[in-house]
Amino acid sequence: MKTLILLATLAFLTAALVACGAAAEESPYPGDGFPESASAPQSIMDMEAPEAAPAQPTPAPAVASEVSMVPAAMPASAPAVAASDQLLGDLPPSLEEAQSRVAAQERIIVRTVHMSLIAADVSQAIDRVTQLAQELGGWMVTTDRGSRHHGFVSIRVPAQRLDEAVKRVRGLATEVVSESSTSQDVTDEYVDSQSHLKTLRATEESILQLLQKAVTVEEALEVQRDLVEIQAEIETILGRIKFLEQTSAFSKINVELSLAPVEMTVDAGQDRTFSVGQAARFRAHFVPPEGIEDFLFTWDFGDGTERVTGAGTAPTTEPGQRVTATVNHVYHDDLDSPYIVQLEINGSGPGGLVEGSDTLIATVTEVPSLSVFAGEGRMVEEGQEEEYTGSFTRPEGLWDLQYRWTFGDGSAPVTGVPEEGVTKATASHTYLDHRPEPYVVTLTVEAQSDAGPVEGSSSFPVRVREARGLIIAGWSAGDTARTAVRALSGVIQAVGTLIIWAAIFIPVWLVLGAAIYGVIRLRRHWRQRNRSLGGRPDPTEPHAAGADAETTGAQE
Repeated sequence: MKTLILLATLAFLTAALVACGAAAEESPYPGDGFPESASAPQSIMDMEAPEAAPAQPTPAPAVASEVSMVPAAMPASAPAVAASDQLLGDLPPSLEEAQSRVAAQERIIVRTVHMSLIAADVSQAIDRVTQLAQELGGWMVTTDRGSRHHGFVSIRVPAQRLDEAVKRVRGLATEVVSESSTSQDVTDEYVDSQSHLKTLRATEESILQLLQKAVTVEEALEVQRDLVEIQAEIETILGRIKFLEQTSAFSKINVELSLAPVEMTVDAGQDRTFSVGQAARFRAHFVPPEGIEDFLFTWDFGDGTERVTGAGTAPTTEPGQRVTATVNHVYHDDLDSPYIVQLEINGSGPGGLVEGSDTLIATVTEVPSLSVFAGEGRMVEEGQEEEYTGSFTRPEGLWDLQYRWTFGDGSAPVTGVPEEGVTKATASHTYLDHRPEPYVVTLTVEAQSDAGPVEGSSSFPVRVREARGLIIAGWSAGDTARTAVRALSGVIQAVGTLIIWAAIFIPVWLVLGAAIYGVIRLRRHWRQRNRSLGGRPDPTEPHAAGADAETTGAQE
């Protein structure tokens, strides 16, 4: 009975191992776009020979691996290792070949090429790169067509045809922006993996021998657990060896594609001259083709300061023309003058991509300064003409000098052009009205220079007193009249004040008058009543008796 139970248990464990081997068939390094070229061992208990691996892998798109890959010195795929090979500890043909190659000082190199290209049509270029990979015996790994202006494609080709593939990909572009190639030597890792695999297989064979000698179910289960762990490690090592062989056999090419931009006419303006510290203003005109909606412009002022980037543009009155937003810049010195100002404009839209550029020369110079002195404050009389004279300097580098007098009373300014060598400006003016506050007289001198207009000014106050009239022997009719007018104004002001006060207090006067009048009438009424009663005083009226007595005495 125990023998039957042991046989049943061993049959169950054998079935479990078969299922475990089938589950481990999947490659431990998926996702790099490698096709399945051979099957992994089904089970360590399976003693049948493996099926032959196909000579050429069938392309199967997948996600690109993080490991760099390029020319190869190994076969395209590693034949599967059957259970009998594992039990006997024999290496598969590919591993034996790799060993011999390593012994012959051949290296296993993985290469990857990265390319950035400009193409006339991004989508068409992706299709042609994919077709090229298939023609060379490779396949497409991944593509990205998310934008009409940009795209990406990754392919794998046989390592021995990598140079040919790169050359043909270059031919699909209108311009090669950048190209780089990386190599990784995985020979040491490959040899270490083989040695590790041999050790694991020797261990596996020993465990299998122990499994055959197991007497009880507990012993068989314990040995089986160790066998499963060894089997998992063997599958991992085999997967890594297969991965290294295929990455060296099929190199990877990553291609970034951008749409070729169309040239656009840009006008940054004429060459200009600026003064140190002056705010220089820049803007440009350009004519974009149809279908371009978004723009980005960049100014480089040539003095080492940070570039200025903007996106604001607006149409002009010219058909199809646009103008950029105005950009301000200040040059702080003229040591490296003149400066080369560069402008770049890029545009995009349904019509594709456009680009344009232009330059101008910015000359920076120290501007001569004008010193102006108009005069000092003075007192003048209204209606009397006065002459005003100011002075100014004439440094070199200035021309077209002009001066302008303004007198602060709203009258038209007096202008003039000084003769060559003259440094004075003269003008006459009459103030018609006096006022308590002074007028401000200003002399402004303007000139032209290489950096543009130059200006200088100076000001002073002028007080205007009232004109005096006819004076006879110290008596002035005008002064007397003004004094009389002032006195009359004072009287009128006083009378007006009294009237206002009286008008305000009228209600008070009326109430007081009414009260006084009522008291008087009341007293008269009591007196008349007393007389009608025969002179008897009214007891309610104070001092009535005394008052009657006085009245009677007066009558007698």
